[in-house]
Amino acid sequence: MNKIVTAIIILTSIVLALVLLIVLYVFFVFGRPNPPLRTGQATINATSSGAETTSTASGTGSSSSSMAGEHIVIDSATFDIEIASTTIEQARGLSYREGLAENAGMLFLFGSYHSYGFWMKDMHFPLDMIWIKGDTIIGFSENAVPQPGTPLWGLKLYYPSEPVDTVLEVNAGTVKKYGIKAGDMVKFDIP
Repeated sequence: MNKIVTAIIILTSIVLALVLLIVLYVFFVFGRPNPPLRTGQATINATSSGAETTSTASGTGSSSSSMAGEHIVIDSATFDIEIASTTIEQARGLSYREGLAENAGMLFLFGSYHSYGFWMKDMHFPLDMIWIKGDTIIGFSENAVPQPGTPLWGLKLYYPSEPVDTVLEVNAGTVKKYGIKAGDMVKFDIP
């Protein structure tokens, strides 16, 4: 009987230690705002109704509201962006931030086509998500709203209508404000 009790105590201790490690990991990954993300150069040429525009910039990414560094041009709109290219950067996204500058955003680079799901975990402001497949905007999810206090399993997930390799998150209302539409062509070169 003592061996059974000892085995139960040991197993319980192991389970509790694993739960503690998971809690610490989740806190580390999601418990604070993103640090500045990858920097470098981004150029995007967007064509909509035949006119082509180009923007090229280099500099350092920043988690500040100015987000100096890389830029994207879609038709007549220019956005200062940060790039989320690692799994941790992509999972955290813009969580815990108080907001974005008017023409700022976060670009998610995945490297392969898939129907990536996005959530509004720990967000403090609404977003438009622009779904990009190769060199074409295929659609968007407008006005994704924060869900404060909602457990992970209860969060609404946003998906593109078909597999994508890139997603641009911007302030809610941006898609409508600039008339961004499915079919707008996007070409970008990121090292």
